[in-house]
Amino acid sequence: MRKHVRKRVLVAAGAFVALAATAAAGTAARESGTAAAGKSPPSFELRIGNVLSFTGSLAGFGPSLDASTKIAVEEINAALRRQNLANRMSVRIVGTEDDQTQVQPAVEAATKLVQVGKANVLVGTILSASTIAVAQSVAIPNGVVQIAPTSSSPLISELADNNLVWRVSTSDTFQSRALVRGMAARYGKKATINVGARNDAFGVALRDLFIDAWRKNGGKIGATVTWNAEAPSLDSEAQELVKGSPDGWVLIDLATGYQRLVPALVRAGGWSAEKTFVTNSMRNADLLKRIGERATDGLRGVSPVAPKGTVRTGFDDLFKRRAADKPLTGFEATSFDAVILSFLAAVKGRSANGSAIKANLRAVSGPPGKRYTYLQLGAAIKDLVAGKDIDYEGVWGPIDYDAKGDPSAGFIELWSYKDGSLHTVSTFRLTDVPPKSGKK
Repeated sequence: MRKHVRKRVLVAAGAFVALAATAAAGTAARESGTAAAGKSPPSFELRIGNVLSFTGSLAGFGPSLDASTKIAVEEINAALRRQNLANRMSVRIVGTEDDQTQVQPAVEAATKLVQVGKANVLVGTILSASTIAVAQSVAIPNGVVQIAPTSSSPLISELADNNLVWRVSTSDTFQSRALVRGMAARYGKKATINVGARNDAFGVALRDLFIDAWRKNGGKIGATVTWNAEAPSLDSEAQELVKGSPDGWVLIDLATGYQRLVPALVRAGGWSAEKTFVTNSMRNADLLKRIGERATDGLRGVSPVAPKGTVRTGFDDLFKRRAADKPLTGFEATSFDAVILSFLAAVKGRSANGSAIKANLRAVSGPPGKRYTYLQLGAAIKDLVAGKDIDYEGVWGPIDYDAKGDPSAGFIELWSYKDGSLHTVSTFRLTDVPPKSGKK
């Protein structure tokens, strides 16, 4: 009898130990994020603050980029409802602030969004100098993730050690190579080019990149002129720019600066819009119309661009429906992707804290993992909740963040402006591995 009792006790004890071990293993798996089956979804509210330009030189872009962030929030929250996860996770815009396309207002706006709005993520800014100032003064000290939609200065890459500063559009290292490619095709590789640029993080950095790349490609640089964006007159700079009868010009400025420079170039004589290349900040038909036909007809430029295809077409249609009162400038996908990426990183990190988001942005933006676009957002969320890897393919392109928080590949458009409209001359893909010297 005692043997049977002892046997039953041992069996019961063994079952208890097995159950306890199973429970402990399940708890450990949940805590480590490795158990897909039965894992409870994370619980958080992602709070996003926008710092964009509604006045100043880049006012033509800010309202549309702001509208895109709100569309992204709507798409995320709708996907969460379809997955029955809306009671666990959500996203909202805690505020949108106008940085006036200036550094100090941008810092003040970001400070308000972080300290008062308790933003986990800042989307902004458009101007590179403001992006750098906001990163140094607000985002980094407060542990808040900052994703710049369109800021392109390579100096932003130097802020990458903390993994808090990211961007969606490519660095000007790509734009400089595109300028070389476009100008070599138009004027020849050995042409002499005069270069003018505004004196800030955007203008000076891109100027130097282009000059170096053009010379390495076999071309010559004539006059190099830099101006203060707030200077009362640009007549002396214009006189320098037209010297030497160059084959062409590269002018690197925002629309308002270009508008001030052009009358001075016309007065100096010898300058032609048809022999001039500009950059991404000028790719806006409404702005070019306001500057005037004499100063813009025949202009050419390069700009990062969203690749053509069903995803971009679908997004453009979505934007036109949801933001019918805003112009489609072509850059809206950058701020849209910034919101989507930050949310997916928060899901993977199971938290809206800056530390969780920054640790997972690179993982959700590239391989390994199943590739998803915003059109399969619900499935992407489901996989992340289950502990699986995903690869978000943005409307703006593949993203695939590198170690510095920069997209490692992107699409560039060579465009022209003629008869009041923008025209695509060609579109090509560039990666972060530059071509050999002398190759286009």
